Amino acid sequence: MSKQYLVIDNGSYNIKAGFNTGENSDIRPIKVQNAITKTKDGLVHIGNEYLKHSNNLSGIQFKRPYEQGHLVSWENEKPIWDYTFDQLITANAGTSNKSHKKKSHHNKDQEFDPSITHLTLTESPFQLPQLSSNTDQIVFEEYGFNEYYRCIPASLVPFVPFKDNNKSSNNDFVLVIDSGFNSTWIVPMIYQTIYWEGVRKLPIGGKLLNGLLKELISFRHYDISDDPILVNYIKEQTFVLTDDFSKALRDKQKLQCEFVLPDFKTTTTGFVKTKNTKITPDTQLLKLTDERFTIPEAYYHPEILFDNNEIISNAVLQSAPLKNLTDLVVESIMACPEITRPLLSANISVVGGSVNLKNFEHRLLSELRRELPSNWFVRIREDKGFEKDEMSWLGGINLTNNDVLDNISVSKQEYFEHGANWCQKQFGFKNLS
Repeated sequence: MSKQYLVIDNGSYNIKAGFNTGENSDIRPIKVQNAITKTKDGLVHIGNEYLKHSNNLSGIQFKRPYEQGHLVSWENEKPIWDYTFDQLITANAGTSNKSHKKKSHHNKDQEFDPSITHLTLTESPFQLPQLSSNTDQIVFEEYGFNEYYRCIPASLVPFVPFKDNNKSSNNDFVLVIDSGFNSTWIVPMIYQTIYWEGVRKLPIGGKLLNGLLKELISFRHYDISDDPILVNYIKEQTFVLTDDFSKALRDKQKLQCEFVLPDFKTTTTGFVKTKNTKITPDTQLLKLTDERFTIPEAYYHPEILFDNNEIISNAVLQSAPLKNLTDLVVESIMACPEITRPLLSANISVVGGSVNLKNFEHRLLSELRRELPSNWFVRIREDKGFEKDEMSWLGGINLTNNDVLDNISVSKQEYFEHGANWCQKQFGFKNLS
C-alpha cells in the first residue's frame, strides 16, 4: 500500500478529519462532535452517535476532552478518535465503491493503516508542553503512525488556495483571525511561518456566547439550562453583529424575531418564525430582541460579560485591562515588523465556526478601518466555496502536497530514537523571552 496522508483538525467542538485522496477540488472532511454525551435515559454516546439514537435531545449532557482551550483528557479523547477513524473507514469505503469500476485497486488503497500514514494534527496555540507530549505519545505509541506533524490551526490557513477576483491571493503575509468554540486567536503568518510575538488571544468564542444566551433566556423566558443543543442552535440561527450597537439598542424592537421552540413532533431543533410560518395554538414561541445582538457584542465590548455578575465589584471591573477584538488585532499587527504591517492588514483571513455569525466580517472590517492608519488598505479576503470551520483542515490537505512537509515532520523512528521531548523541540512554540 502506498503512503497515506491524514489531516485531523482537532477542534474543541468538532473534529474535522480526512485523507488526501488526490482529488482536492471538492474534498470535504468528516465532522465529529468532540464529546462524549449522556442522554436523559442514561445512554452514553461517542461523537455523533447521539444524533442517531436519541429522538429527544433535551437534557443531554456533554463531556468534552478540552478545558480552557487545552486538550487535557486523552481518556475521553481516545474513544472519540477511535470513533472518528471508524467513520473515516466507512466514508472511504463508500467513495471506493463509487469509483471501483474505474479503479479496481482503489478500495485496497483506501484501507486505514497508521503504520504507512502521515498524520497532520492541530492543537491549541501555546499548548502546555506536557499536554503536547501526551498527544505525541498517543500518536506514536498507541496508534503507531509512521510520520507526524503537529501545528496550530491558523498556521495551515495560508496553504488554502484563495482566489480573489480570479487572481491568486498573497499567501506570504496573512493575518489569521480564528474564532472557535473556546476562544479567538489572532495569528500573523509571515512567509508561512508563525510570528509568535504577534499572536494574541481573546477569551471569547462560541462556548461563552452559549453560556450568556442560556442565562439570559432562562432568566427572561424559559429555563433551557438543560438544553445545550437548543441554545447553540438558537445562537446560530438568530445572532447578529450590528454596525452600530448604540443605535441597535434604541431600535431593538426592529430587530426582534420569534423562534419556534422544538416540540419533538414536528421539529426537533426549532426554527425562526417567518411571515409564512403556520403555527398551532400550543406552539411555544421565544421572542428575542436585544439578546440577538447584545451577547455577540461581547467581541467588541467585553464588559458585557460582567453586567450581571455580582461577584465582580465595579472597582475591579473599572480597573481591569479589558481589550476587545479590534484592540487585539491592531496590537497583533503592530507587534510585527514595520514593513509587514500594511501587508497583513490587506490580507486578513477569518476562520472558525464562530465567524459564521451574521455580519461578523463587515463589522470587523469597519472597526479596523477606524483604528488602523487611513492610508493602509484593510481587506478581509474572500473565501467563497469554503466552509469557515474547514479552512485549517483544507490548508492541511494542501500542505501534504508540498515537499516542505517532509522536512518539518517527525518519523516514528526519530521519536523512539531521540525520546519523547523530540517532538516538542520540533513543533513547540518558540520561547519569546
